[in-house]
Amino acid sequence: MPAISLIHPDWTFALWAALIFMVALGFWADRTKIGQNISGAAIILAVAMALSNFNILPKTADSYNVVWTVFVPLAIPLLLLKADLRRVIAETKGMLVAFFLGVIGTSFGALLGYYFLPLGDQAAKLAGVFSATYIGGSMNMAAVTQAVGLDPSIATASVAADNVVGVMYLAFLALVPSLALFRWWFSHSTVSDGSVAEASPPSDDTEESVAIDLRHIGFALGLSFVICATGKFLANSFGVGGYSIMFITAITIVVANSFPKQLKKIKGDYEMGLFFMYLFFVTIGVSADVVAMLDKAMVIALYAAIIVVCHAIVIFGGSKFFKLDLMEVVIASNACASGPASAAALAAGKGRRDLVAPAVLLGVFGYAVANFVGVGLSVWLGK
Repeated sequence: MPAISLIHPDWTFALWAALIFMVALGFWADRTKIGQNISGAAIILAVAMALSNFNILPKTADSYNVVWTVFVPLAIPLLLLKADLRRVIAETKGMLVAFFLGVIGTSFGALLGYYFLPLGDQAAKLAGVFSATYIGGSMNMAAVTQAVGLDPSIATASVAADNVVGVMYLAFLALVPSLALFRWWFSHSTVSDGSVAEASPPSDDTEESVAIDLRHIGFALGLSFVICATGKFLANSFGVGGYSIMFITAITIVVANSFPKQLKKIKGDYEMGLFFMYLFFVTIGVSADVVAMLDKAMVIALYAAIIVVCHAIVIFGGSKFFKLDLMEVVIASNACASGPASAAALAAGKGRRDLVAPAVLLGVFGYAVANFVGVGLSVWLGK
């Protein structure tokens, strides 16, 4: 018989207080040196696991189901309302070619690990989750995890593996522009034009404050609910209710590209979406069984490493064939494997302010396409 937790599953307000405080902890951690290295999401995962496995919080509760069924789908439109794909094509140019090479490498690595590693009965789901993660980012990991129903313990191990392997790969990318082999192998430019094209949405580690406008927040939330309701209705109509995330993503992209000027003016939508995604990571943590997680942690970390290595081989090898600029390839790889925030930060840190906006645009493009790749791959392999 499982032990009774200190906070009971039906103590709704106390449970939500714990969840929200942990989200706040995650955002605070993101602004610390430790959090910037391992991410606030990883920290709140660890805290949530500790609280549930020491029987302070319950492992299952109706409140957690609300996060999975309501807040995760709702976060997708909020994070993608400014995904103007026409800007991606117009402003990224050769970097978009490198990005697609990264997508191919990531997908190949996911398939390679799927066939050669003992991933168990969650193998197809893991392939979908990790391919989405290294094409979009943690937002896509959360969405595809929810869509395919990945076991919470395996999901927690996946986030941990992604953090370790991801940080190592980002460190490698930071070194690449200064490595003699790559500088000899690739053409490279070192001069920034000093301009920064306007880029949106804001990165998830930005230090800038966002003005609060209740009209914008109300409209963004209302629109997101409408998109989710429509996506859920269409998914049920086609008999694939479990994959409503796909319809929600598609509808959001259509809306974002139909009204880019109007939606560009909204403030606070991206931040709300990020808040909901952090809630998801908290519920993943509290639902996880540490013993089950540790049992799979090493093989999942190896799986993540295989995917990242394949991504690197294909994107750098293919980019050499297409004679792309080294720094542009590095930023495209970062945007693909980690998302817009770290890609923009790397571009700025290397003195390439001209690549900051393309980095953000490619990262947002990854947000838009990764759900389709991840869920599609999971369904295909699971047949």
